Amino acid sequence: MKTLSPPVLYFHSVAPRAFSNWTLRFLTMRLERFEEQMRYLQANAYRSVFLDEWLSARLGQRQAGKREICLTFDDGLLDNWVYAFPVAKKYGMRITLFVCPELVDPRDIVRPTLDDVWAGRCQASDLVGLGNLSWSELRRMQASGFADVQSHTMSHAKYTVSSRLTGYYYGGFKGFYPALNTYSADRKPFYMDDPAFEKVLPAGTPLFEEASAVVARKHTIHPGFTAEVTELASRYELAIPEHRPVFEEHARRIYQRFTAAGQLVTGVEQDDAFRQRLEYEIIGSRQIIEEKLGKPVHFLCWPHGDNSAEAHALARTAGYLATTAGKLTREAGQPDRIPRIGTDWDLGNWWMRRKLDYKLASHNRKLPYYAIWLANEYKNNVLNRS
Repeated sequence: MKTLSPPVLYFHSVAPRAFSNWTLRFLTMRLERFEEQMRYLQANAYRSVFLDEWLSARLGQRQAGKREICLTFDDGLLDNWVYAFPVAKKYGMRITLFVCPELVDPRDIVRPTLDDVWAGRCQASDLVGLGNLSWSELRRMQASGFADVQSHTMSHAKYTVSSRLTGYYYGGFKGFYPALNTYSADRKPFYMDDPAFEKVLPAGTPLFEEASAVVARKHTIHPGFTAEVTELASRYELAIPEHRPVFEEHARRIYQRFTAAGQLVTGVEQDDAFRQRLEYEIIGSRQIIEEKLGKPVHFLCWPHGDNSAEAHALARTAGYLATTAGKLTREAGQPDRIPRIGTDWDLGNWWMRRKLDYKLASHNRKLPYYAIWLANEYKNNVLNRS
């Protein structure tokens, strides 16, 4: 039987409610739901561990306790400091933060948190949760003993990877990464403060197949194609959904013309350039976090779950001890891969606790939960869902 390691749960944003002016607001778990989960873990005698302890159990260097768990947060979001961190501490839970240096707020700033509210130093209405963590806030969390900071690569970016047209931009999440890519390095950590973020790209901008920076061989689309389509879009009232099908039909003819002439893609990233960018994402992020926080970085979480054997091998050579399995689910059993479990289900508290019971018990191979999990995995394999 394979050595068992503690289950690893993942979170993103935690706040009293989703931020209405944030394009990625679907990532937010309501604070009351998060606190209910922390209360559940404490009530059931779970002990949270950092990834170094997780790895020692993974490698069979020690036997993991049946009630050990690892809590991880992606993206380095400000609300992790303002809301999630105080609540996790309140219930004795330690957390791991995966951050991207390009997105860290560079200001020497420490913003108030729920700890300040509970101590009477400010009101809950004074708290601001929308934004990215600063290095000063990360240092405070690291020094507390209740948080550990690791790498989420450098940029969290996505890039165009083929000539396959996937749609047109009308605001919202679709087109988020092409919009973010337009921001300069000094503005990128503050994109959430820009009320015009969803207007950075003109309505009707063509969108193409994209993938995470660590697997993307960047394809350059002919600027003349984009200019012609966006000029066409300016003739329509695209805020009115009924106008969009006519625009898209005309835009598709432009796409077909450029494609037939072999002019749509003007360049594909070469091996040397891709390798340099991969090293920047993997090695560069580790170096900056270690320099800024004065602590070792041994673990890497792949944004979007995208990764490859090449990226993982580079990370291991660079000194990482393990990386997340992400979308390569068949890698999840490898000793230097970190499988993770989501937690934000649209369920009432009673059903949420039951689902946590199932997820954690099946991970620890407790019957009958494990048998149910195996049957579900078999079904997914048959249906090619894994």
